[in-house]
Amino acid sequence: MRVVSTGRRVSGRYRIFFHGVECGEERWRLEPSPDGLVASGAQEILAPHPLPNRHEYRATLGPDGRLTGLEIHWSVGAQRLLATHRAEAGVWRVRIEFGGHVKEQQGDYPEFCEVDYATHLMSWFVLARRDFALGGEHEFPVLRIGPPYMAVSPERMRMRCVEAGFVETPFGRREAKRYVVSLPPQPESDGYSFWADPDGVVLESHDDPGGQRTWMQLMELERR
Repeated sequence: MRVVSTGRRVSGRYRIFFHGVECGEERWRLEPSPDGLVASGAQEILAPHPLPNRHEYRATLGPDGRLTGLEIHWSVGAQRLLATHRAEAGVWRVRIEFGGHVKEQQGDYPEFCEVDYATHLMSWFVLARRDFALGGEHEFPVLRIGPPYMAVSPERMRMRCVEAGFVETPFGRREAKRYVVSLPPQPESDGYSFWADPDGVVLESHDDPGGQRTWMQLMELERR
């Protein structure tokens, strides 16, 4: 993975939108580790989003950029949830602690499978493990992690590179490609899209495939 191979630390901040209105932010950082990479961050979403919440996460990746674990602390009002995910010999295991109860889950995690979660860092990790020429696409199994229990839903994901150009950012004009993401057999019209720079950093995203409704915008980016 490019971040690991360069040994650089990267951090950033996204603005988050709901129906065109800013409603929160995500701060994140990537750091090389002896085993590969550690990604951590916190995302806070406020009204007018219908589900104000906060979640903190810490993900670990191997030298090949493959996710090996994910810990999520999620809170909605006074409710608190801890979800611990880990890869173990081709199996993805989950432990969820919520309201004094524990739920567990496990399933296959083959080498070509990806993991999808609320942060755009996950899109970066997918791009780092695959080559996308303009007009190219990849379809692969994915473990999608999300509310209400931050458990896993196995799906298939299709990612297409549909456009090349430039994106205006707070830190200058950046070369980028636009990708459309969908979950077959659901139609692509139900998917979303994002622009990413040549390193795979997502510069901005939209909650529709045509790029009309802003979802997130990268406001800060620092490489050290």
